[in-house]
Amino acid sequence: MSKSLGKSALRIGAALAAVLAAPHPAAAETLADALAKAYAFHPRLASSRAALRAADEGVTQERARALGEIDGTYSYTVSNSSGFRRIVGSRRDSSDRDTFDTLSLGISGAIPIYSGGQIENAIAGAQENVGAQRASLLAVEQEVLLAAVTAYEDVRRDLQRVALARNNVRVISEQLRAARDRFEVGEVTRTDVSQAEARLAFSRSNLAAATGTLARSRQAYVAAIGEEPVDLAPPPPLPDLPDSLEAALALTEAAHPRMVAARRAVRQAQFAVKQALGAALPTLNVTGGVSYENDLTTGASTTGETLSAQVGLSGQVPLWTGGRNASLVRAAQARLAQAQAELHDVARQLRQQTSVAWANLDVARASIRAAREQIEAARIAFEGVREEATLGARTTLDVLNAEQELNSARVSLVESLRDEYVAAYQLLAAVGRLTVAHLGLDVSPYDPDAYVEQVRAAPYDYPRDDSVAWSSPWRP
Repeated sequence: MSKSLGKSALRIGAALAAVLAAPHPAAAETLADALAKAYAFHPRLASSRAALRAADEGVTQERARALGEIDGTYSYTVSNSSGFRRIVGSRRDSSDRDTFDTLSLGISGAIPIYSGGQIENAIAGAQENVGAQRASLLAVEQEVLLAAVTAYEDVRRDLQRVALARNNVRVISEQLRAARDRFEVGEVTRTDVSQAEARLAFSRSNLAAATGTLARSRQAYVAAIGEEPVDLAPPPPLPDLPDSLEAALALTEAAHPRMVAARRAVRQAQFAVKQALGAALPTLNVTGGVSYENDLTTGASTTGETLSAQVGLSGQVPLWTGGRNASLVRAAQARLAQAQAELHDVARQLRQQTSVAWANLDVARASIRAAREQIEAARIAFEGVREEATLGARTTLDVLNAEQELNSARVSLVESLRDEYVAAYQLLAAVGRLTVAHLGLDVSPYDPDAYVEQVRAAPYDYPRDDSVAWSSPWRP
């Protein structure tokens, strides 16, 4: 192999590294831009927000039970009766036909005074459900943002891998041409040429594989963010992370949205047990009503109007339900046990995720240090093998192997840098801090209280909810 060819390979590698490290133009899409798009338009977030609004309505519905009900009643009836009379000793018979019209109007209602705690516990349970849904929305937000970070870094990694693979193909193509030139003058054997040809085929295979991986990463980017990746800028510095694994685990247990949701689910199940127990207690309601009745019969001998009002108390004491109430209590207790078990399961899962993310971050950082040392050692080895090959002490295969080791070290560094960044955000998600509020993204965060205030201002209005149809570009 000629000395100029070896220097050319090093220049190509240095130029590639400079391109990868060069700052991108101002128009490049940043990670913050990608995260903002994912937060604004991802259908999973839209689904979770709608589920939260439905949970808010659950509180309204349970509170409405405590306010009682008033119903209006009305009826209009037309009745017809006919009779036939035969007069004894007379040749004539007589018949009577009468038509009656009656209009009835009324208003009746009932307000619960005592429900055995069923209404109060139902309201409390609905409020806990709202809290759980809010926490679940934060959990989905974290998952969406983590998927966006991962997709962003995967595309950047695979773009660099494709660039390195193309550079490898160019370098080995030059080595193959040099080997053929040297074979023509008798400096190397046909075996050296075949080895270079085989290595070129291998490098082309690696380029095809890297290109396919990039295509898959692009599709994952579209799924996570909603648009094709174009000119992705280098990511910002890593976010602030916990100082130790113990601190990370403490944050996870205290504030992770899934833990908050699971605790809320347990409290909701506890209120459901109390509600089921209340079904076996007496209930008491205040009842009342006003009714109006008018006989509209035309030509009738008697007509009249009746207006009446009544108020009273009504109650119910469950004496026999065939075991239904006891079954409801047992079912509620079973669901409470289920919620408690799921809380422990979520705690274990999150502890595992936090520990794995911490370990992945340590491994990635160690891999980065090792890859940089490997690149430096492989570069020195490549230069040495190249010089020795010019003196006939090394074969073409030795040069090819040295170049391949240098290229593999560069690929390892690219992959390790990606792994470190993704692992850092995985750790941030594991401790419950991968949110737009904590990241300080330039977006308008979803305000769940806004919907509650909207309903409170217009409790009897129900406009069509087009929040997804007009805001999301992912239309079916």
